Amino acid sequence: MAKVPTIEARVANYVVDDLRRRRAPIDGLLKEVNLRRIDLADPEARLPYASVFGLIERAATLVGDHSFGLRLGASRDTRERGLLGFLILNSPTLMDAITNLKRYVRVAGESEDFEIEHSNAQVALRFRPIDQAMHGLRHNSDYIAATVVRACRDITRRHISPIRAEFIHGQPNAKVAYPEFLGCPVKFKAQWDALVFTEETTHLPVKDADDKLLHVLEAAGRRIIGPSPKKRELVHEVREFIVERLPKGTASIEAIAGELNMSSKTLERRLTAHDQSFTGLRDEVRCDTAKHYLAESDMRLSQVAYMAGYTEPAALVRAFKRWTGQTPMKFREQHR
Repeated sequence: MAKVPTIEARVANYVVDDLRRRRAPIDGLLKEVNLRRIDLADPEARLPYASVFGLIERAATLVGDHSFGLRLGASRDTRERGLLGFLILNSPTLMDAITNLKRYVRVAGESEDFEIEHSNAQVALRFRPIDQAMHGLRHNSDYIAATVVRACRDITRRHISPIRAEFIHGQPNAKVAYPEFLGCPVKFKAQWDALVFTEETTHLPVKDADDKLLHVLEAAGRRIIGPSPKKRELVHEVREFIVERLPKGTASIEAIAGELNMSSKTLERRLTAHDQSFTGLRDEVRCDTAKHYLAESDMRLSQVAYMAGYTEPAALVRAFKRWTGQTPMKFREQHR
């Protein structure tokens, strides 16, 4: 039986504390997501993340607060975030803190994928639920974004903001306090949720970080998360090699299998065991790459095609229409 992804109970406690302050009913809401008050007794206990995510969304609806996720995320000091919070608080720089967040996020739960992307003197922290069925849950995405922005301000002791936030969900119909809590423009209907900072901002030092304490905390984090899951290791490695080799025109299964010291047949067999295929992964990376440069840059179509591993724009146009049902230029018009 597949392992149910979990998250620390402290997040559900934040929701319950907020509802209690608002004098809103709690037990009925917990029952809707198959939780009980006793499940929340230990903040470090693990709860099904689908239940906790569902709790946040239902609580926002119950109290009628369109900025509930943002408010919830920004309301907690980073020192209240358990081991993960203290790992961030004792990282030397903001960039180190972001890296440690990605590296040790499983200390707090297995709910989210995190990626860090460097491009054009910018650093993007991208995140989205592992379960695709939960992509686009607005208050959860807002909660994580506000949590990260609050942490960045806590550890640098400066009122910094991203230069842009991106969300998988569409633009809300109601007014949401993104300027107040994130302090930056917001883009909707993205492939990932993301916070984008200038590279200069990520060089800011973390105030009062303790290097010796950090080593102790990192050791504790490694003991908790254990070895990385093999499935995610292999798929992640293959994706990384594809991204690196696409512009060079060398993203073949034979070349990447060679990088991993195995035959192409072995690589395909191992990917199949993880419900993946090399062709599918390469198409996914190509599609994500093309969408990124179409939406985020003024590159000519020939340049976008090159970055996605095609020698001519016509090949990209055919593939892009197969992936999305529309032309690259139509996609650019809609997302600029």
